[in-house]
Amino acid sequence: MFYINCFLAVLAGTLIPLQAGINSKLREYLSSPYYATLISVTVSLIAVGLFCLIARLPLPAQTTITSAPAWAWTGGIVGVIYIFMVLLLAHKLGATALIAGIIGGQMICSLILDQFGLIGFAQHPLNPGRIVGIVLLIAGVALIQKY
Repeated sequence: MFYINCFLAVLAGTLIPLQAGINSKLREYLSSPYYATLISVTVSLIAVGLFCLIARLPLPAQTTITSAPAWAWTGGIVGVIYIFMVLLLAHKLGATALIAGIIGGQMICSLILDQFGLIGFAQHPLNPGRIVGIVLLIAGVALIQKY
């Protein structure tokens, strides 16, 4: 099951540059990163809403909804900021440099989240292997963005 999950993670990763390219093209047509972001998240809302209707998923109980901590409601804001930043940078950096930078940022943030077990992640302390891995990744990002 571990390998299937790793494969699915890689598959999900392939969607990131596709989304960046598609949204960047939408930005060109609309001449606005703001409206391109709005359309992107609106289409996402409609797609997820249709999925929930088709799958006949029951609504969560009100007590379940109100028991979530305040920070748990900020994921949508983070998603909008991510989409907007990609829309601003995709045409300037190109797919490879953009995604390299994103991966570098993801790895740094992930190390911090794992180190301290933040926002529900299991704690995985820094160790020499992780440190060397992130240094190599950052070096790779720098090389990709420079050349």
